[in-house]
Amino acid sequence: MSGMRSGFLRLVLVAGLVGPGLYASALLAPGPAARADEPEAFDAQTRGALRDVITKQLAAFDHGDGTEAEKFASPALREKFPDPAGFLDMVKENYAPLVKPRSTHFEETSDSPHGPLQKMTVVASDGTVWTVVYAFERVGGEWRISGCGMMKQESQDI
Repeated sequence: MSGMRSGFLRLVLVAGLVGPGLYASALLAPGPAARADEPEAFDAQTRGALRDVITKQLAAFDHGDGTEAEKFASPALREKFPDPAGFLDMVKENYAPLVKPRSTHFEETSDSPHGPLQKMTVVASDGTVWTVVYAFERVGGEWRISGCGMMKQESQDI
């Protein structure tokens, strides 16, 4: 993401894009830089809950456990796949940097008209660096991942 400021990314959710051959449900665009005097959109407990969902799903990816990984996806996202193995296969094919990454680092949490967004930096197993933004929705009182957008940071390989 050369040239992109380290401030907030706006995630524009595009309803209904997740489907055969097109698994990204988000478009990333540079947003205004965050100001130090602006309050966080979510309290520490909510940010922790969102990050916990991501952490648990990444652990399931690492263990090749599609059933566990799929539990953290929203119902609308889950219904796009015939079974947990299909979900895991889609992740391996289209979101490979999230499977056994070298490292992850949570960035800011922001709000969108569709719900919270959690930005994360991922160093993939091959050393490439990615900016990942997860979108969330509440399902039965629990946070679930409703979309994920990724962008490779050019000239940032480690």
